[in-house]
Amino acid sequence: MMRRLSIWLASAGLLLTVNNAQAEQLCNQQVHEKFDETRIYSRSFIASCKPGSHCRVVTHRLDKRAPLGFSHTLTFQRADPQSKWQILLVDVLELADTKTGFALTIDKNPVLDISSQAITTPVSVNEYAIEPVVSDKALSEAKPGDNISWSYTLQAGETSKVRFSLSGLTKALEWAECAQAKLASGKSSPPKPGGEKPEYSPPEPDVPVDPIGDGRD
Repeated sequence: MMRRLSIWLASAGLLLTVNNAQAEQLCNQQVHEKFDETRIYSRSFIASCKPGSHCRVVTHRLDKRAPLGFSHTLTFQRADPQSKWQILLVDVLELADTKTGFALTIDKNPVLDISSQAITTPVSVNEYAIEPVVSDKALSEAKPGDNISWSYTLQAGETSKVRFSLSGLTKALEWAECAQAKLASGKSSPPKPGGEKPEYSPPEPDVPVDPIGDGRD
């Protein structure tokens, strides 16, 4: 039986607008608690860590035609402070033909051709995990970049290319690494939820968003 399409990132990746809610500090950043995650918002990215110290840094590609308002996600995840960051790519609406491999481009410069052997679907049929060694190489190229493009072939035969903004990635990763270490050590605990009910709005994918002053960071 086909595993259901992955849409859990909707809860992990949608930006939160909180008005007048008190936010606590972790690793010198104001943080918020939602869905049992500790979060910060860094321009195009949301960084989140669970109590067990599993952390993700996520961005989206907006698409009004998609049920949740976005068509694709790019995630960097790390299970613990000793692990390397791993890339997860999701096409919410279609299925990729992993046999043909993927290609990643940073700022119009080809970075990686990812073979089918480096791609797995450990959770859902449309959530594509890239092996850590390849992910680590892509991340080192992505940190100084402005945008990253994912090119691949759909199972229906068409080619697809989606671009994500990298604005805010470095800050998001630095916070996640610090928070992950502190949460794993037990020296910090997740903050208590704020009293205000948050409203959701997805991040803009290609236009830098500075959340300072509107309660999202």
